[in-house]
Amino acid sequence: MNARRVTPQEREKMWKLFQELGSYTKVAKKLHRNPATVSRHVHEYEAAVNTAIVILNAQLENRE
Repeated sequence: MNARRVTPQEREKMWKLFQELGSYTKVAKKLHRNPATVSRHVHEYEAAVNTAIVILNAQLENRE
């Protein structure tokens, strides 16, 4: 089996496609990946985005 690493760009693409298509399976078929791989990376990307939002909001609150 030839496992390819998921690049940061591909992770972002997975997340964007999931937002558009609403299905890990559909994204996986489009990118020739396993649905479990897509699910894992979409969740990781979403967690990173949410963390960044929390940090930015905290910084904005501290400016007030």
